[in-house]
Amino acid sequence: MSSYRVAPIFLIRAAGVPFDHLERLAAPQTAALARELLVRRSELAAARGDAERILGTRESCLSAEVSRAGRAALRSGVAARNSGEPLPEEILRFVEIADVVAKQESQLQKTLEVELQNARASLYDSSRTVLPAYLVFGAGEFRDRLAELSGEHAGGNGHLPLRNSRTRERERHLLLYLQRVSAKNDTFSEFGPSAWGRIERQTSPLSLAPEGGIAERRSFLERWAAHTLAAALNQDAEARMEFAPRPNPNGRLTGDEFILLDSAATVPLAPEAVELVRRCDGKTPAHALDTSTELLEMLAASRVILWQAEVPALEPQAFDVVLSDVVKWRDSPVRARWLDRAGSLASLPSRFKETADLAQRSAAMKTAQRLLDDLGPKQAAQRSLYSAANPIAEECFRRSSFVVSETLTEELARDIEPWVNLWRDTYAFVASRVAEGLQGLFRTAPIHHGAVTLPAFLQHCATHKLSLTGHGIVAMAHMAFQEVKAAFRKSVSARSDAAEWEMSADDCAFVRKNFEYPKFDEYTYPSADLQISAESPEAVERGDYQWIVSELHPPVAMLHHALYWSCPDRVAMARELASTTFGRPAVHYGFFAADFTAHTVVRQMDVLPEQMTFVAPQRSNPRWRTVPPAEVEVYIEESTGDVCLRKRGSHEHLGSFARAWIIPLGFHPFFFGRAPHMPRLRCGKAIVQRRSWTVTLPELGGGNFTGISRALVLAVEQLRSARDLPRYVYIRPTEQALRRSGAEGRDKDTKPVFIDLESYLSLEIFHRWLSKAGEVEITEMLPDPDHLLWREADGRRTFELRTLIVPRS
Repeated sequence: MSSYRVAPIFLIRAAGVPFDHLERLAAPQTAALARELLVRRSELAAARGDAERILGTRESCLSAEVSRAGRAALRSGVAARNSGEPLPEEILRFVEIADVVAKQESQLQKTLEVELQNARASLYDSSRTVLPAYLVFGAGEFRDRLAELSGEHAGGNGHLPLRNSRTRERERHLLLYLQRVSAKNDTFSEFGPSAWGRIERQTSPLSLAPEGGIAERRSFLERWAAHTLAAALNQDAEARMEFAPRPNPNGRLTGDEFILLDSAATVPLAPEAVELVRRCDGKTPAHALDTSTELLEMLAASRVILWQAEVPALEPQAFDVVLSDVVKWRDSPVRARWLDRAGSLASLPSRFKETADLAQRSAAMKTAQRLLDDLGPKQAAQRSLYSAANPIAEECFRRSSFVVSETLTEELARDIEPWVNLWRDTYAFVASRVAEGLQGLFRTAPIHHGAVTLPAFLQHCATHKLSLTGHGIVAMAHMAFQEVKAAFRKSVSARSDAAEWEMSADDCAFVRKNFEYPKFDEYTYPSADLQISAESPEAVERGDYQWIVSELHPPVAMLHHALYWSCPDRVAMARELASTTFGRPAVHYGFFAADFTAHTVVRQMDVLPEQMTFVAPQRSNPRWRTVPPAEVEVYIEESTGDVCLRKRGSHEHLGSFARAWIIPLGFHPFFFGRAPHMPRLRCGKAIVQRRSWTVTLPELGGGNFTGISRALVLAVEQLRSARDLPRYVYIRPTEQALRRSGAEGRDKDTKPVFIDLESYLSLEIFHRWLSKAGEVEITEMLPDPDHLLWREADGRRTFELRTLIVPRS
């Protein structure tokens, strides 16, 4: 029996559009002809060699006339008609094969053109069917192409547009959008709905009965809209007296002075100012404080108080919270003006949700953008992953009746136990390296009685170019993971290359064998994205299936708002999550990615309120346990060397920087690569890592790959044969390519893209990405399309189960 089990409640992330849309874009006959042509060309090269040897040796005793005719045949591929001596058999064989090759090349070009036309027609048909609703969310110019998709220039009248460079570019964009909603499991509106399943002790190994359509949807304004509103409010001098000031949480009132701990500055205060600071509680508006505006302005300018509209942290629907503040203002023209402006915005998400009419949804999106533009400066375009460009966000829920038997998950837990052990070993080792780095920073910080105030420590780290509220800890964790990956490569260096390697418990123990580090349990248990490869639920019943571990995450991946809001049993979720923390507390100190967008807001403060403490300077939820950062100290725990946080005075332990859920972001998605080929990894019967390849641009060879290029088809088929590439893959630039381009961690194109290597439209994307990056990482698609067991009337869907791996006891 495994030391682990899969929590009985799990999330399902499914594609909103059937995969079948992508299969209609294939050119299978073209690919088959290309493979056959490559064989014939190989035979032709061998025949040419035989013919040249005959012509080049005196022992063949060829006459001058035959030699001239033979050489002419080699140049032209055609045997000249003459009544003289017959040509040697080697020459005739060459001519025969050359004739076959010429005919096959012609047939390949014709077939390619026919299949490409069919694929383009299917692309436009699917785009008209699927993408208009999706492109309501499309940023920039693509949102304005909705009309084109239904117009005559999109093939709607039976005629396809002329395929010039502009058309090819548009078709690439259409396919990139289509693959995102058909071959990915992104949680996004109806194109990536969430569902929930459960594990039960039942007879049937797996049951799945998805209900058609969306059961529930929620629409709301994105977090950046709340920031835009708050910024606009803060620019309105007439609204200032409605704001409720509060003491700067990064400072402390001591006698007749206020100490700003993040800068070590001291602000002397008169008795009247001291008394006013004590009355500033973040609830009482300035007009009710019975004091002069000048004194409030002085305290705000000195950073003693925060006197402004504030966006609450870790709140997905932050716009509504800021608007509720305005509702509480005194009845006045200022309040009426802002209720009108903000209220107009606040009403748009419900209008967006309640209509299925695309024109109305698009109008609501554009109206929201226009009203926000009127409020303040236009948002700068973001190219980082998971950035929220749209003002209105939407999340959808489906009912699936997805039930997995405990027998199946027990088998899985037993098989993947060595891999989970490796994850937890990596977690502990990386945490030790992060702690060592933080210890070095701690020792150079302004230590007082063995501790440093949290604001001072965070500022000290930022001054040393290691922002802990930014990428600092993740960067340290990423560097430590490079050591783990190097140790892995060394541990498998003696293995012969193969399509698949089996990883034993001993193979997965290389971290604990190679490194010394403190062991601990809390916060080291992963969330696993799982997939089941089977032709159907009936195949699972027969035992014809395979588990696949797609990725491992920190458990808070279950708590992104886009996923958590629809959870049917939050009590069970909290109980299972708490079992992985072993009662150890944790804090939110302002890490930016925790509420980067409404979609990705992490809800750990709501799920584990007794263990979590909010110690950030941002505005918190009144329900949460909150300790101002000025009342928090950073210290080194003697028994472990860990850099921790505690409450000033009582020394109550609040949590750790390194032994926390942020750490795995430095080694997500827990992938061990090796160039030029990384075998598939298997533990027991479960696949824990897909097979992958690194391919460089020179491997594709030369040739004219523009227009309708049979050379591109042949080059890719040659590459597939040489590297044993499957038909269905995902590609992305390698880490090295991203680093060279400066796009690492920010470019949306770094997310893997689905490629069908037997679809010419996909080959154009493949060639473009390879040309741009210089080298790409190719990963096999598992399950492949034949083993997508989720089937509905409109086709098959890709999906994954996001689960919690928890301790058994």
